[in-house]
Amino acid sequence: MRKLILFILIIIYSTLSAIDLNLPVSAVQNATSGLVLLYPEPSASAVNPAVNNPGIIISATYLYWLKDLPCYNIHSGLRYKDFGFYLGNSFLDHSLYRENSSNAGFSYHYQDLSVGIGLRWLYNRVENYHEDSSVITDLGSKWINGKIQTGFSIRNISQSSFLNMKLPVVYLWESTFQVSPESSFAVGLEKEDSFNFSFKFAARYNLFSMLTILTSYQYEPDRLGFGLVFNVLNMKVIYSFRTHQYMDITHHISVGYAFKN
Repeated sequence: MRKLILFILIIIYSTLSAIDLNLPVSAVQNATSGLVLLYPEPSASAVNPAVNNPGIIISATYLYWLKDLPCYNIHSGLRYKDFGFYLGNSFLDHSLYRENSSNAGFSYHYQDLSVGIGLRWLYNRVENYHEDSSVITDLGSKWINGKIQTGFSIRNISQSSFLNMKLPVVYLWESTFQVSPESSFAVGLEKEDSFNFSFKFAARYNLFSMLTILTSYQYEPDRLGFGLVFNVLNMKVIYSFRTHQYMDITHHISVGYAFKN
């Protein structure tokens, strides 16, 4: 209970820092520290609009294992020839704090290059404190060169505001290297206004055809992620957890279905 009260107080007294947190919106992102190229799934478009993975994924978690702070996510992607379409929604709910992000994205894919644009409608309410919303624009790109994939995205390139103050602009870069048919390695950087660079490393290993292991490490702040992906035909069930420097572990579970291109 004390941790929950502390978390809510941090939100209230650092409102703009808490709004639009770059939280993982699936169990895969929770395991890979937000490096979305390592394991394809529909919610990747929420991080980089140029990444389009056809399918649907539903996720649920308790942030930092606080039972009064549930977070629900649903994301879907479609592909038609060289065009990709994405819809998603993330909902963080508490009696004192509520945040909803509705996403839509469009991408174009030409040979080994992809570009995309995403729009987000962000709504935030803190009980007896404030209530506001904002429309945010994100841009992204992805390039494939043999066994290497590189992605770059800018969140809030529109420099949108909330409560008459500018929301943070976040720059994300990552590259994924296929080491073997069963394994891949990823590195990434994240930079937000007024914060230092955050370095990320992640790995994927297909232990069996039905089981994939994901793991990651993030520096600044220090965090570890781990996940298991169970594959049955086009269905996937993913469980992951991620540590935090001060709060409890965040456990995350997702259920997804991949569409055929």
